[in-house]
Formats: sequence, C-alpha cells, structure tokens
Amino acid sequence: MILKGYMITRKFLRSLDFRVMDDDDRMGFAGAESPVSLIAEYGDRYLVVIDGSYCEVSDVFELDVVDTCDDIRALPY
Repeated sequence: MILKGYMITRKFLRSLDFRVMDDDDRMGFAGAESPVSLIAEYGDRYLVVIDGSYCEVSDVFELDVVDTCDDIRALPY
C-alpha cells in the first residue's frame, strides 16, 4: 500500500520509465503546461506526471491524487 503524501522521492522517480506525453495523455491531464511534460506508469494502478518541476502521482482506480511535489529539484538526495 502507498502512504498518501510519501511516495515521491528521487529514488522512486529514477525507477520509472518516463515518456513524453502524447495528445491523448494531454487530454487526460489538461493542466499540463510544460512543452515536454512526462508521464510514466507505476504498476497497473498509478500514473506519474512531471510537468516542468512539478510532479503528481495519481491512482487510476480511485481517480485520486496520491502525492504531489511542487519542485522535484528540491527533493533530498
């Protein structure tokens, strides 16, 4: 189980295979503003989006945001 608010770390982000959002992804995450927004899947349940320096993890089953980080550059090493 993922504890809400404690998921996003540098180690977690490094473990994912991000790709650039396509048009369908952008429709689902209409708030993405960065010209090179990234998206990755974590298991079958979570989507991880990086938009500029902002990061969000969403639970696709519960349709809920599990964790956010306003600036991934500030994450501890």
